[in-house]
Amino acid sequence: MRALIKPTKIYFGTIVLCSIGLGTSCIELISPETSTAPRALVVEGSVSDEVGPYTVKLTRSNPIGTYSPTPEVGATVSVRVEHGAEYLFAEDSPGVYQSNPANFTGTAGARYTLQIVTADGRKYESDAIELKKVPTIDSVYFEASTRLADVTGDTITGVEILLDTHDSSNATTYYRWEWEEVWEIKVPYPNTYDWVVWPVLIPTAERFGYEVPNNRHVERCYSSTRSNGLLLSSSLGLAQDRISKYELTYVSTEGYKLNSLYSIQVKQYALDEKEYHYWSELKKLSESLGTLFDPQPYDLRGNMHSLDDPAEAVLGYFSASTISTKRLYINRSELADVKFPYSICAQELVYVENKYVQNHIEAGYLIAALGDYGSGHYYLAPAECCDCRYNGVLEKPDFWPL
Repeated sequence: MRALIKPTKIYFGTIVLCSIGLGTSCIELISPETSTAPRALVVEGSVSDEVGPYTVKLTRSNPIGTYSPTPEVGATVSVRVEHGAEYLFAEDSPGVYQSNPANFTGTAGARYTLQIVTADGRKYESDAIELKKVPTIDSVYFEASTRLADVTGDTITGVEILLDTHDSSNATTYYRWEWEEVWEIKVPYPNTYDWVVWPVLIPTAERFGYEVPNNRHVERCYSSTRSNGLLLSSSLGLAQDRISKYELTYVSTEGYKLNSLYSIQVKQYALDEKEYHYWSELKKLSESLGTLFDPQPYDLRGNMHSLDDPAEAVLGYFSASTISTKRLYINRSELADVKFPYSICAQELVYVENKYVQNHIEAGYLIAALGDYGSGHYYLAPAECCDCRYNGVLEKPDFWPL
């Protein structure tokens, strides 16, 4: 969740045009008026039934035009179990507080309260929230889909990642999801040679050289990303507590994501009505504002309160839910009916004479393959087509099947 800002008054930057007489004009730039409102405490945190550590992040909202929230350092942070123990969180990095995983794991049905005392002695507390039990995800699957690009209007191909879930006891109603996707990057021309230029006394554009095996293995890497939007749904008003064909994300054939092996892990959370309303309002706000104004100038309060001043705005939400997890793999061989764009790497493969190889390397190319024996030529391609580290890391995830 991003830091929220509550301004007392906001004026958006405006350019005023005016005409005087015949053809005379003026342009006046009106600068935004910044807020003088107090900087609100912003709280992000949750507990679950998974082994921790659990994290609570504390920041202060900043005035418009400031892009990074200020960490709230030196606070005392703890979670109290109703009729039970209290667990202290330690500051792991500025404004980020973590529990000790050895002595604290959430339990379904228990009620938890987050307590905060800032370095200047101000006290804050959340509502007591029940750690709700979430039903198991029924399935995560994909369907091929063609869409229009947002900007160009051209069609792009790919797959939509869909989810089905239900609660046979009709006790959940409100759902939220997060995901992490990982994909394998296999470059078409793994670079196995470096280039050494013969020394010359007089610099020239024609620089002869020779190849040297580099013993690097840069043909396969891995990259990942996490969901950064709010994924919510409700079965309220339906005959059954069931969510069907909910789209988690769309994965296009552009880039490397679907070129080899792709995986997405989905986490499902259960929400109460108040938390669902909070995230829904935040989602509407973030989708309605333009790119210049991030989802910040809005007094959207969650379940955190100031014990010293009930009128003080405290932003953010403290959550508790069990987690249901499911992983999906998609192999390129399963996408035979999906059209992939033509490889840019194939288009950029060039056949270069020895004396010009160094020029190409300095322009961002690497040796893709040796030319025919005795030809004095080499195949070169853009570096990202020869070394997977330009788009990922060599370390393979522990769960990767191959």
